[in-house]
Amino acid sequence: MKDKVFQKDFYCVYNDYNVSLRTTELNLLYLPLVGSDAVKLYQFLGSKMIGDTNLSKNYLHYDIFDNLALDVNKFIIARKKLEAIGLLQSFYINNSSGKQYVYKIKEALSFFEFFNTPILCQLLENTIGNSEYNEIKTYYSFDKVSFNNFEELTVKFSDIYNLENLDSYESGFTKTDLASGPNFDEYFFDFSKLNYYLANSYLSEVIEKSNIKNDILGLAHLYKVAPSDMAKAIEKVADVNAGESTLNVEKLKNYLTQLYVNVRKQEVPTLDKMLNKKLVEEKEQLTEEDKFIREVDNIDYITYLNKQKGLVLSNVDARNITEIQEKYNFPTGVLNILLEYSINTSNSSGLPHKNYIDKIASSWQSQRLLGAKDAIEFVRKSRNMRTVRKNVEKTASVWNSNTNRKVYKAPFPEYLKQQMENISTIKSSQNRVVTQEDEDAYNEMMKELTRKKDT
Repeated sequence: MKDKVFQKDFYCVYNDYNVSLRTTELNLLYLPLVGSDAVKLYQFLGSKMIGDTNLSKNYLHYDIFDNLALDVNKFIIARKKLEAIGLLQSFYINNSSGKQYVYKIKEALSFFEFFNTPILCQLLENTIGNSEYNEIKTYYSFDKVSFNNFEELTVKFSDIYNLENLDSYESGFTKTDLASGPNFDEYFFDFSKLNYYLANSYLSEVIEKSNIKNDILGLAHLYKVAPSDMAKAIEKVADVNAGESTLNVEKLKNYLTQLYVNVRKQEVPTLDKMLNKKLVEEKEQLTEEDKFIREVDNIDYITYLNKQKGLVLSNVDARNITEIQEKYNFPTGVLNILLEYSINTSNSSGLPHKNYIDKIASSWQSQRLLGAKDAIEFVRKSRNMRTVRKNVEKTASVWNSNTNRKVYKAPFPEYLKQQMENISTIKSSQNRVVTQEDEDAYNEMMKELTRKKDT
């Protein structure tokens, strides 16, 4: 259930960096890779006001869906794209008052960092084309001149300075929480096998550095390269001078590209082509009720009433609906259900008088209806209550003592009956407002976030 997000689930944002500082990088480097939904989600979350602990206040996920015009599936895909490419971390806790999510904003890579991450720059080149890629890289790259023909004499820090007890501090100095690019944690590449193959050519030392390993990991994922093929590629491009071997990652990337495209006859990989099909197929796994509700939530009232009731609204009717909507500001799905419900309960062949609709709308306003599903459940609940009330009146009335007389029921849309037959009469959760219990849940989550490790 942690992957199933509902619009009434709460979330807050942790952010210790100003996302506006990397707007150019987001638009030029990340937008072609992850798409507009992911980028606008990143910027939206990054714009939340934060407190002293770098945490925002609590929001409903409805806040995201409504402001960004995203449905649940589009939101999940956009969020997971951000997680995969290293721009977002998602955390989850389930306490007594419901689910709580925390979204931690990760700093986008600078141009220098991005162009030194082989998998990302190769994906960008594959996506936007060689010409535009080179134009961006030339303009924003820090490498304005080439030192390829020079011998580097720069010494290492450890060649000059000695640090006592370095081992005890090593983990603190070497493990940082900086922007690190794509999240490859779950992708497995057998470096022990690669070391074995490279040892035969005395090249195993070229992959000792962690940043080189991360580059190899990314390229292996991008081009689906086994350790044996990676070893052959490294042997082809490794530079051996005075007994020392170095690996030029750019040459390795170019070699693997040629292997993938020219030898294996594969299309150049892009993130859209690599997107996990199971993630996309989640869109299709909807019940008939969900499909109907989604349609109601995403169709304007003019089209909806024409489709459901065959009505062609006059200018006067359209103006009346606009005035009601401006007064109550209902979500699209709620407005659609409200209008059809008003037509059916008034037994009118067209749109009833504005005052009639306004009276119903005023009773709906306090219910915090966030979409078509909430509106349908509210209509059904109201209908059931009226049925019970009329049954009570029937038993108490002499006029209704005739058991053969049918109990009057307020008209109810036939399509709603069909769509709601399989929906449970008991709601899974009550209409959510920020109650004291919600505040307690948020405070409980804050304790978990700020709890210090045992020393």
